[in-house]
Amino acid sequence: MSLELKQLFRHWTYQVFAPGTLLRKKYEAFKRLLDLDRTCLKHIAEMEELYYGRVPADWARVTMLTRTLSADVKSLTRELMRMRPGHYLDLPDYRRKIDFYLSMQTEPPEFDFAPPYAIPLSEAHLSAAEAGNKAARLSSLAEVEDLPVPGGFVITTRAFHYFIEYNELRSRIETLLSKVTLDSPGFVLDICEEIQRLIMEAEVPPAVEEAYRDHALTLAAARGGQLQLAVRSSAVGEDTEASFAGQYDSELGVSLSDLSHAYKKVLASKYSPKAVTYRIRYGMPDMQTPMAVLVLEMIDARVSGVVYTHDPSDHDGDCLSVYSVEGMARSLVDGSSSPDIVTLSRENAPRILSRTSGAAAPQIISGDIPEDGPALGEEHALTLAKWGMALEDAFGGPQDIEWCMDRWGSLFMIQCRPLGTRKAPLDDQHDVPPEPDAEPILNGIPASPGVGIGQICKPLRIMELDDVPEGCVLVADTLSPSFASVLERLAAVITDTGSKASHFASVAREFGVPVIVDAKFATRELADGALVTVDADHGHVYDGELPELRQRAAMRANVLDTPFHRRLRKVMDHIVPLNLTDPEGDDFAPDGCRTMHDIVRFCHEKAVAEMFNLVDKGGRGLAQAKILEGGLPLVMYILDLGGGLTPQAHKASAVDPCHFASDSISALWEGLNHPDIQWDGSLLAFDWEEFDRMSAGVVSLKSKTLSSYVILARDYMHALIRFGYHFAVLDTMSTDHADSNYINFRFKGGGAGIGQRKLRLAFVDKVLKDAGFTVRITGDMLEASLNRAPRPKIELNLTLIGTLLGKTRLMDMALTGDNQVQQLVDDFLDSI
Repeated sequence: MSLELKQLFRHWTYQVFAPGTLLRKKYEAFKRLLDLDRTCLKHIAEMEELYYGRVPADWARVTMLTRTLSADVKSLTRELMRMRPGHYLDLPDYRRKIDFYLSMQTEPPEFDFAPPYAIPLSEAHLSAAEAGNKAARLSSLAEVEDLPVPGGFVITTRAFHYFIEYNELRSRIETLLSKVTLDSPGFVLDICEEIQRLIMEAEVPPAVEEAYRDHALTLAAARGGQLQLAVRSSAVGEDTEASFAGQYDSELGVSLSDLSHAYKKVLASKYSPKAVTYRIRYGMPDMQTPMAVLVLEMIDARVSGVVYTHDPSDHDGDCLSVYSVEGMARSLVDGSSSPDIVTLSRENAPRILSRTSGAAAPQIISGDIPEDGPALGEEHALTLAKWGMALEDAFGGPQDIEWCMDRWGSLFMIQCRPLGTRKAPLDDQHDVPPEPDAEPILNGIPASPGVGIGQICKPLRIMELDDVPEGCVLVADTLSPSFASVLERLAAVITDTGSKASHFASVAREFGVPVIVDAKFATRELADGALVTVDADHGHVYDGELPELRQRAAMRANVLDTPFHRRLRKVMDHIVPLNLTDPEGDDFAPDGCRTMHDIVRFCHEKAVAEMFNLVDKGGRGLAQAKILEGGLPLVMYILDLGGGLTPQAHKASAVDPCHFASDSISALWEGLNHPDIQWDGSLLAFDWEEFDRMSAGVVSLKSKTLSSYVILARDYMHALIRFGYHFAVLDTMSTDHADSNYINFRFKGGGAGIGQRKLRLAFVDKVLKDAGFTVRITGDMLEASLNRAPRPKIELNLTLIGTLLGKTRLMDMALTGDNQVQQLVDDFLDSI
């Protein structure tokens, strides 16, 4: 039986035999869903910080965050389906579809760690994925271009993967790398040293060691048994556009007995701080660059060096350069010695144009090199130039070639890779500007980076957003998703409260709108129309326009064009964009979900809607509710789901306000007891319409079917309050996490004619909008909501609603016109 079917069967059982238990289980699922909603938004914000921030992180962090987000979104959908089994059955399919595309962008491929663990160099060009780019290129020089290369073999990437799996290092390395960001070099060093220690202490799998020793012995036998080896890196991705030049280590002069130690040294160099930093800046995942190791016979080099087939310093592009030093080329590539440089023409038959000997001035050369002159003769320089031009033609671009010449004058190709002729976008050229000397007038928390300059605009309610002027700095008490509708007009946003994990903060980061949240008293201290500079990189607001930040504000250019960001952008496309913006729209459905953000928004909105319709009109599930004796002529029952009433209330047959443990009901009750409310003790407040329908007098006036009720928990309250011929439904969450908090309110009906009922709705509408609610009226029903507000604001507005309910219970009977409504609104607001 499927999980969904089991849930549905259990739901029906509870519905028939234990509806009170069903209410509790629904609330428990709702609480878990809200916690998951907050956690998922935090994960999305963390992903956005990686993308929009200016400090790259290791791709392992991206993988870790997406895995965690996927798992939490999966749990989120399950909690929604537990709230209402049998519904939202297609939601998991759309979640799995998004998750599939996301994993394609983030998860490493399946690794093959079966043999062969070592192959001859002559076969390396057949598979760069197994031999690495350096070995594959060198192999092609010998097999395809028929150029001389040293004898050797390759320890494959399959051996590397087997080494990692055999020693159970993968998860440990991923965990360590997931902590790496490039803003703390010392921390990167510590992490890398730990990974290198793990590798050096690990054991080479016997099958791998046997494979490469067999190849080494074969190579030694071909050389008469005396053999020194050069053990060099050949990682996947190395010697491509990302050259990794000088990032990995080589071990030279290695004996057969030291081969295993040298092998581990080269593997460990993959995790040197410089190599990890380089890889991160290119946006490459660790396991996308597995390490193969190239093992070559050691050449007793008399001269060695490099060939640049396109001299980087030659702007005309007509020259080719041969660099050489005596002995091994290590002193050349690490910059510790000055090379001889032979400059040649780029022709089919190259000509030597000049020579620079160490730090000497260039001189024109003709004829052979004298015995006591530079070690590289003219004939050898011309040969290297011809080989270089042939390789440039073969590989379709300028080449950087490493070569050496042995004691007997024979030339060998050691390495060949593309020559970088442009500066790779590795350095962060968009540093956050220093803070100005001016003193900020307000401080807050950066939620979306950037700088904005504009005049303050403080709309009193959401309906006034249409009037927001172009280029303004929007100031509000908290972030609202509705602000997205005027995104293009905003220079910046500042709020008293709010969070960078909110929906609007995500949208703002996506479109580069600077946002500062938690600025405490922004709405009070910033005057409407005042000109300010908002530095959301540092969380400061300055009076007037700061010239030193003007250029930064004008930029708003796309600086997210590093290799890391280009790769991450493909991931963010499946996570961040929010397509489900209107809960009332036809597309607000599982099949409208395109991203993880959509799934999170859908689950949150539908869960709140489920709680708003928690109990049917018959009051099923309220059998264990206790009547409230509070001194008001109001028939009300209270059902405690846990923590809403004090422990003493559990033993009492009836409860009173002294038993309230929930701040929400205390706040509502305070409003109902406002001194300006005139209660008529002889007029009992219950559902008169239902009483009329049910043969008046037959049913008790204290029947749960006719009465008001409250379902309570410590942080949650759901209330249905019946006043004569109209009723109100109130559903609210009030926690220490503003992102989870809300008030949903519905007000309907009345005993007067439709015109008078609408006048009363106009009164309620004006009062609630003044308090910051979003309000919608359909016929004689009003629906209002206040979302993501801090606990004190929620409780203050619950008191307001309590007062409003008491003041309006018979108001429709006395209303005659619009002017009267506005006067009553003014009087009401003055009184509270």
